[in-house]
Amino acid sequence: MRSSSRLVAVGVACLVAGLVAVPTAAATDTQPPTSPSNVRVLATSPSTVTISFTGSTDNVGLRWYVVRVGNRQQPTTSPSRTEIGGLVSNTTYSLTVVAVDRSGNVSAPSQQVTFTTPGWAAPTGLGVTSAAGNAVGLAWNRVTDMDPYRFLVYDNGRGEVVTKGEQVTVRNLTGGSHTFTVKSMHSSGDVSPASSSVTVMVPSTSNDRTPPTAPGNPIVVEDQDAYDFTTTWTASTDDVDPPSSLTYELLQLWAGELFVARYGITGTSTSGPFPTAVRAVDRAGNRSEPAFATLVW
Repeated sequence: MRSSSRLVAVGVACLVAGLVAVPTAAATDTQPPTSPSNVRVLATSPSTVTISFTGSTDNVGLRWYVVRVGNRQQPTTSPSRTEIGGLVSNTTYSLTVVAVDRSGNVSAPSQQVTFTTPGWAAPTGLGVTSAAGNAVGLAWNRVTDMDPYRFLVYDNGRGEVVTKGEQVTVRNLTGGSHTFTVKSMHSSGDVSPASSSVTVMVPSTSNDRTPPTAPGNPIVVEDQDAYDFTTTWTASTDDVDPPSSLTYELLQLWAGELFVARYGITGTSTSGPFPTAVRAVDRAGNRSEPAFATLVW
């Protein structure tokens, strides 16, 4: 009994000792890092800026830095070199950097740095590859400073047709003079300056100057499995041509203007790209007002 009581006493003593040895919780860290300093712009492009800066110090440890450019914020762990994208060409930005520690404390911002992005180069070499009836083929060169998402072709300063490649055939042109230019469009939506222009005289084949009526009630239904769209509408009418001779164009909105995404559709339905609007074209090349489409899920 005496031996057993002694063991219990020793065990209790050890337990108490163990509890005493447990460290108290560390005080909450509220001290922010020092501010990043010596922010430098290393390089700019029309859509990016590359910077470096002197890193911060912290009493607990740094988590990362956050670069603030305009309304954009980008984290980084590399003070020596960080690239920020998504910028717009020919635009002046202000940039600061803050440090964030492991407790989430944020430093005061670095000194502000201002820079201006350069402009994109315009496409070059625009030329006519064919001209027959009311159709004109065009081709141009891709510039090296942009991988264009689309090319936008303009006719007499108005949006005409959108294309992915460096050539296109412009169709359904009315008789008269047509001056074409082309712009490159970046994936961000930023657009290059216009190329040099080329002018083509399209022969007039009709005295008809009255456009058809706009298509009625365009409806777009998405095939979610195939990521395809079926568009239907009510046929237009024309003062000269019968409805069966009219064709239609699918229009898409790019850079604030409507461009043809598909020419020469017959009938009153088609599948393919998502259209913003549909318009009718008669045999003289007269184009109706666009009828804006409604998407039905």
